[in-house]
Amino acid sequence: MAIQNDDQILSRLENCELELQASRGYIKALEYGLHAVIASHPSPAALAELWSHVLPEVADTHGGAANRPPLFDATFQQALSGLSEHIQGAADRALGRAEEG
Repeated sequence: MAIQNDDQILSRLENCELELQASRGYIKALEYGLHAVIASHPSPAALAELWSHVLPEVADTHGGAANRPPLFDATFQQALSGLSEHIQGAADRALGRAEEG
């Protein structure tokens, strides 16, 4: 009976690993798509302004929940920070181009 149980556990673990790999691929594709959208936004300053208002609400709604593991919160905050930097960078580059022109 223990061998069957071990096989079931191993099978479940392998399925979890496959699902995790699929999720990571999906998230990475979304990340690249989002970077393209940010880079091509017609008004990077307006996007940065909107993000500065949305960010606190997103962080409050989804961050620091008692039922979530600390790793989720740390990764979530890291992703929000990366998005913020990317959005602000696009706004800064657009401002630099406007000042040059």
